[in-house]
Amino acid sequence: MTRPNRPVSTVRLAGRPTQRSALRRATQIAMALSGFLLWVAWHRGLMRCDTHRAADRFAEVLQRLGTTFVKLGQHLSLRADILAPDAQEALASLQANVAPFPPEQAVQEVEAALGRPWQQVFARFDMHALAAASIAQIHRAALPDGTEVVVKIRRPGAAEQAETDMRILRRIVLVMQGLVPSLRRWGLAAIVDEVAANFRYEMDLSREAASVRRFADAWRGSADIVIPDVVDGLCTPTVMVQQFSHGAHLHGLPSSTAVAAAGKLVDSYVAQIFRDGFFHGDPHPGNVFVMDDGRICLHDFGIVGRVDGNMRRALVAFALAFVEQDAEWVVDAWLDLGLLGDGTDRAVFVPVVRALVADCAQRPLKDWSLSGALAQLVAAGRTQEVRLPRDLLVLTRTLLLLEGTVRLLAPEFSIIEAISRHTTTGVFDEPKSAASQRLPYELGNAAHALPSLLARRLHSVLRQGDLLQLSIKPDARMLSGIDRLGRRVALALVTLGLYIASSLLMQHGVGPRWGDMPVLALLGYALAIRFTFSIARSRG
Repeated sequence: MTRPNRPVSTVRLAGRPTQRSALRRATQIAMALSGFLLWVAWHRGLMRCDTHRAADRFAEVLQRLGTTFVKLGQHLSLRADILAPDAQEALASLQANVAPFPPEQAVQEVEAALGRPWQQVFARFDMHALAAASIAQIHRAALPDGTEVVVKIRRPGAAEQAETDMRILRRIVLVMQGLVPSLRRWGLAAIVDEVAANFRYEMDLSREAASVRRFADAWRGSADIVIPDVVDGLCTPTVMVQQFSHGAHLHGLPSSTAVAAAGKLVDSYVAQIFRDGFFHGDPHPGNVFVMDDGRICLHDFGIVGRVDGNMRRALVAFALAFVEQDAEWVVDAWLDLGLLGDGTDRAVFVPVVRALVADCAQRPLKDWSLSGALAQLVAAGRTQEVRLPRDLLVLTRTLLLLEGTVRLLAPEFSIIEAISRHTTTGVFDEPKSAASQRLPYELGNAAHALPSLLARRLHSVLRQGDLLQLSIKPDARMLSGIDRLGRRVALALVTLGLYIASSLLMQHGVGPRWGDMPVLALLGYALAIRFTFSIARSRG
């Protein structure tokens, strides 16, 4: 599939936007988005022309609006629950080509973040940036003990610009929803809020450092995976110092090395998702290297996903059901993954899964796609306005990237076979939780204390002669609840009386009038409606 060439934006972000520049930026954003909507109305509405894809046009608009909106498009490309595959593909291809900021600014940011001159922290600091991106750029350096490191420095003004842009975008979305109420069903304001929260997470390098440390601790000493650790005391929201590592890119590896690397990569993701509940969310080929000793090195932990206990159990069921090609089980597991939306109809997903199972039966095992299965189920959910939790969306994208990276390494490698081998390793077994450990402990205590407790209670009952008497000891919460219930019942009776009296006054036209309406009836209705809202707010 060909895609029209788009202009590449070169963005220089400075300090905090002024009020005047924010107004100018709001005008620019509003005009760009309005122009896109007019273009859609003209081509798709009046001209009935489908030769230009709206997704490509939207991607061009985001590209021209700069770094924040390029990142917005990349985030939206995750939303398989609201966007068709061609739109996701168009947005995922967005790139922000930004010039490195000057080395003087880099040094200034480092010294401001670490609170001392860089010469007191590093024995060497390379002024030439190793790589530059929309959020940060990377410089090589060396610590006084000779340890080679990389210094990731957040672009000056990037966080402030992103915050301003997202605030403007949210206001525009609210205005659009006010003008076109049907847009509210898409939950655009909630999507903007979610993207803004993701921006804040990515902009805070101390959070990324915490993720790196968690992964490094989980894989420390592994014979298959290596995670370059962060350096203690040298990580802040704007600067992160990490051990330097390098290895071979995935292109052109010897066949045996590539197959082994594919197996280690898949095994590591099985462990990350099902054992650790915390996974690297961006396994594209640029973030994966093969070390000289054969270990896989993962980089860039700006995007991570989490799997809680309920989601883990549903994922285990989904993976096993998919391997077993059990359509009914696949649907049940899918619905257990925490879909967001009212009235989810199971019957919608059953034919999709049956068609998927029938298609897989005609393909070799190496061509089965777990991410493809998830994508088809997500697409089926779009007809019901079903929304997916963020971590499930991140997981779907991660599996898609993982499959692409594995196919680059070893086209004949079967991910499904690699996953199915883990059914005997125990990684899919339910981990022993704190609750399961507590139950035997509490039962043991109860078994030890129960005889003496029963004896003392029986002795007390016999002394007081109330063996067959029952007593209820209401607590403060119970009494308060009864009191609130009584007040609500009384208010409900008064409200009912007001509705009846006002209706009678309205019917007979008693008292002074305002226009054609009896004033006393209107006042009665107003009081009754006010009391109704009071009763509704006091529930629970």
